[in-house]
Amino acid sequence: MKSSITRKIILSYFLLIFLSFMVLSLLFNVAARTTMENQAKDSMLQDMDIIKTELEKVIGNSRAVDYRNLRERIKDVLQQNIYSRPRFIRLSSLESDWILVSTDLKLIFRDFSTKGSKNSEFLTQLLEEVKKFDNTNKINKITIDGTDYFVTLGQLEGVRAKNNMNASVLLYITIGPVKQFASSMFRGLILAIGVTGLIAVVFGVIFARSIAKPIIRLKQRAKLLSKRDFDTRVVINTGDELEDLANTLDDMASELKEYDISQKRFLQNASHELKTPLMSIQGYAEGIRDGVFDDNDEALNIITDESIRMKKLVEEIIFLSKLETMEDFYVFVPERLNSTLGKSVEKIRSLALKNNIDISINAASNPLVEMDRDKLIQAFINVLGNCIRYASSAIGIETYPEGKNAVIRIYDDGNGFSEKEVQKVFERFYKGKKGNTGLGLAITKVIIEKHGGSISVNNREERGAEFVICLPVPND
Repeated sequence: MKSSITRKIILSYFLLIFLSFMVLSLLFNVAARTTMENQAKDSMLQDMDIIKTELEKVIGNSRAVDYRNLRERIKDVLQQNIYSRPRFIRLSSLESDWILVSTDLKLIFRDFSTKGSKNSEFLTQLLEEVKKFDNTNKINKITIDGTDYFVTLGQLEGVRAKNNMNASVLLYITIGPVKQFASSMFRGLILAIGVTGLIAVVFGVIFARSIAKPIIRLKQRAKLLSKRDFDTRVVINTGDELEDLANTLDDMASELKEYDISQKRFLQNASHELKTPLMSIQGYAEGIRDGVFDDNDEALNIITDESIRMKKLVEEIIFLSKLETMEDFYVFVPERLNSTLGKSVEKIRSLALKNNIDISINAASNPLVEMDRDKLIQAFINVLGNCIRYASSAIGIETYPEGKNAVIRIYDDGNGFSEKEVQKVFERFYKGKKGNTGLGLAITKVIIEKHGGSISVNNREERGAEFVICLPVPND
């Protein structure tokens, strides 16, 4: 079963949102935890400074110290400072604990204000871990019984232990509150992402349908075209490429309709043109068979002439069909335009002399043109042949550059075209008073257009008809 474009857009859109939110969540979780841990470390260093200051102030070199009162004093000072900090830092600071140790990490005093310090085994493990530190002046991370802690050791100035060694403060806090706060923020982010994702999916469905709807209508339009329904139109006002596509389909429908009509007219005209000589041949052949004619030679001559005319007509129809449908029927090479024109005039000059018509060429330029020489000669001969049939005494040919084109003007001094003839002169099987098959100028138009050029006809102000051919000239 084929998947609809709406479903594909929705699934792609949902997958993109899901992956984006997952990456965003992971990055946020890592960044948030790293930031909070760094801030917890900064807070820990501030606590260390406060504790060291209070201990150095109260203890000094004194040998009789009321550590219990000192503990409460330090706790009060710490709490006064931590309440100005962010909530998660405040929680971690309240979970902090400190002990007083000698330089060789022997316990001098432990604070019983927190749960962790009541466990002698915990303190033993803690001191063993601290002994492994490479640098006791920085904050280190340790794990005891599956719980992570930040630990730092700060030496006191002017405070001596009983063994006359320098005393130090060992400060440690559990990272649990930081992790909990980061986890709660992550859960909040996931919830926000879920709600946002749901809203995004809803809008994605609407968005997908807004895209799919005109595409479905265009598909229906294409089906109608396949059934030769050229008149139904699709109105799409999206203001984007889909609207351009709809307009292009309408233009294509118009072109196809026009082509369909021309093909039908072509078949009708071809049938008519072929029917006439066939009826004539049939009539004379039956007359010969029935002994109607006294002189059969005249009837045979008419049959021969009509057969030749029909053969020529069929050849031109086949030639026109190849010109229109077979791209490999053309072989384009760069050739000089004047040489091709000269060859065309040379081929038709005998017909011009027979009709007492003079042909003159005035070439202002001689550009190189990408052409199929034989077919372009045929196109020029068809135009010149038409001019010979209607000219009084002269035909002129002019060539000159115009922008990126080479322009060829071929004109005669005849009576010109009527307004009706100007509109139909390039139609297939349209014949003037002196026309032959009615395909010559239609063939010419196809050849010129296949060369990327154009051909038009009009009446000259002086007298006669004028054909204007434009052929593109390649860049040097």
